[in-house]
Amino acid sequence: MTTEAGAKVAIGGAHLTIDMVDAVARRHAVVEIDRSAVLRVQRAYDFVKRLATTDTPVYGLTTGCGPLASQAIPPPAREQFQRNLVRSHAVTLGAPHSTAFVRAAMAVRAQVFAQGYSGVEPGTVDLLVAMLNAGIHPLVREVGGVGASGDLVELAQMALALLGEGSVEFRGAVMRADAALHEAGLTALVPRYREGLALMNGTSFHTGTGAVLVAQARRLMAAAQIAAAMIFDALRGNLEAFAPELQRTRPHHGQRMVAERITHFLRDSALVRGRESAAERQDAYSLRCIPQVLGPVVDAIESTAAVLEIELNSVSDNPLFLVDEGRVVHGGNFHGQPVAMALDQLKVAMVELGVMAERRIARVLDVSLNAGLPPFLIRNGAGLQSGFMGLQYCASSMAADNAVLAAPASVHSVPTNANNQDVVSMGMVVARQAARVIDNVERMIAIELLCAAQALDIRGPVHAGAGTRSAHALIRDHVAPLIEDRPISEDVDAVCALIDGGGLGS
Repeated sequence: MTTEAGAKVAIGGAHLTIDMVDAVARRHAVVEIDRSAVLRVQRAYDFVKRLATTDTPVYGLTTGCGPLASQAIPPPAREQFQRNLVRSHAVTLGAPHSTAFVRAAMAVRAQVFAQGYSGVEPGTVDLLVAMLNAGIHPLVREVGGVGASGDLVELAQMALALLGEGSVEFRGAVMRADAALHEAGLTALVPRYREGLALMNGTSFHTGTGAVLVAQARRLMAAAQIAAAMIFDALRGNLEAFAPELQRTRPHHGQRMVAERITHFLRDSALVRGRESAAERQDAYSLRCIPQVLGPVVDAIESTAAVLEIELNSVSDNPLFLVDEGRVVHGGNFHGQPVAMALDQLKVAMVELGVMAERRIARVLDVSLNAGLPPFLIRNGAGLQSGFMGLQYCASSMAADNAVLAAPASVHSVPTNANNQDVVSMGMVVARQAARVIDNVERMIAIELLCAAQALDIRGPVHAGAGTRSAHALIRDHVAPLIEDRPISEDVDAVCALIDGGGLGS
């Protein structure tokens, strides 16, 4: 289903995509439940209700959880047991997650239930969707999850709001969940069977977060190629390094795509060198190797996206209820390792994207390396003005921050739950780190774009390539040239907003 402005996103349909999750998370697209899902959810719920009347031990329905699974839960105590599960695990700490991440998690959890293997009351899916459409967002804090039985604490914090407890964000204010539900005309969920466990037992928070991050990474990748082309133009790079014949001898998809796109941006440029051999004057790697370094970033983003799209349409829960076979299957589909490892790959790729941006920023500002441009890109500075010097400090600081965050978190298992969860994925740790890296890189690319636009101002944008000239004009529609020193933090914010809106995506 499309995600254009005003379109709806269907939960439980044929295929949930990264773009659909991003539309729900960031653009607050309207959510609906696909008709095909309604019957599946009801049949699974009916199956669970029948099981609850038997002596069959079913994890988290008729028994306790984790190391307490050997304890039987009698029927009169089951609702209280489900509430206690949620309350005991809703212990997130620190600063709140962004609204986008919470909305993504809500949509992904609804998608899990809509496939008809979790056995939740149909009203559970209805309430998740209704809260999304009403703009009621559980307050979920960043610290606590280890991605073991999924995102237990984050999803429990989310589940708490569905039970009418805890805090939510609604209409620009933080309030009690029961008050927000009442104001929106919604009724809190009563967890009669396994709704509490099902809401918290899966990968939906770091999977939803990962979907938002991949969508952001794709926008950044598009902007980064534009920034690289603009700097290449301004520094009068040699196009021989982008020759199709060269790319064909090393046919990685990302490398070829980046080379073609940069060449497309630079068409008709009077600044670049393209007719003479580069044998005696080769460009630095940050220019010459743009396809060979940015290409693998493209490939890593799409590799991560492939894992996430599988997970978006998977059932991360335990146990699963196979209605057609009349069976209950216990296992570990809640474990976050696939997504955690993929997000580590994404994180490292985005760190490298920032490395390239920082190196080109340094080069275009350095009078000994920038092919005759003024120091720090400020005309008539004469030592009186510092130009973009301060922004370079910011880029260097973020590059150092990213280098520390680049270490993989998905291998740092710390056992929990009385060693029942003895190997954990640290999925939300990876997701938090990836989010910080990507935010840093967005600002670094914004700085590179500002430097590139200033450099082309000096060269004369009329001489630039057709694509880089258009990008320069778009940036100048949002940010004025730097004529005299001024605080320029807001300029960075303006270009970040342009990237976020997809304005630099073509």
